[in-house]
Amino acid sequence: MKSRLIIADDHHVVRQGLRDMVRGTQDLEVVAEASDGIQVEEVVRSTMAELLVLDIGLPLRRGIAVLERLRASGILLPVLMFSMYPASQYAGIARRAGAQGFLGKEAHATEVMRALYQVLAGGTWFPPHAKVRPKPDAVDDPFGALSPRELQVFKALLAGTSLQEQSVKLQLSTKTISTYRTRLLSKLGLRSNAELVALAICHGYH
Repeated sequence: MKSRLIIADDHHVVRQGLRDMVRGTQDLEVVAEASDGIQVEEVVRSTMAELLVLDIGLPLRRGIAVLERLRASGILLPVLMFSMYPASQYAGIARRAGAQGFLGKEAHATEVMRALYQVLAGGTWFPPHAKVRPKPDAVDDPFGALSPRELQVFKALLAGTSLQEQSVKLQLSTKTISTYRTRLLSKLGLRSNAELVALAICHGYH
């Protein structure tokens, strides 16, 4: 009997790539896909599967929030997080939320398959730095990597103030604030203010 997988990612090319990898095996099959966080929960509840491959940066509801909701409702389906976000910041978060593994999207196909089989066999798949936590704050709080000025801009963004209001309050030009915003999003591996707010909520900042 083949092991059944659910793939959740908002990029069709990623879902198709994973499906093609699985299609080349004799003992795995993709039985369902989802492209946003709300759809993931619906699919998981209505589909028999042995593994969920889950992206973090899903629209409507982020992957970590989806995972926490699934675990809170008693669903123990093994989850392998598959993300473009840096493992140094997110692997530990995913693990504590209840994931059995974390794999970056830059991984070679061979590594992807090894991770799938490892988690399906009841094991885990995390990078070494997700297992050793010498600096809990750095792992627990990705915002700890921001400079004092970046933190000020971050908090202003959370408050929902306009660029002009931020400029007056921080005594910086709007161009400089935009530069800090771009820099902090890059540090956190995020793409938009919406993703920034979602991550902040996850860590109790909002």
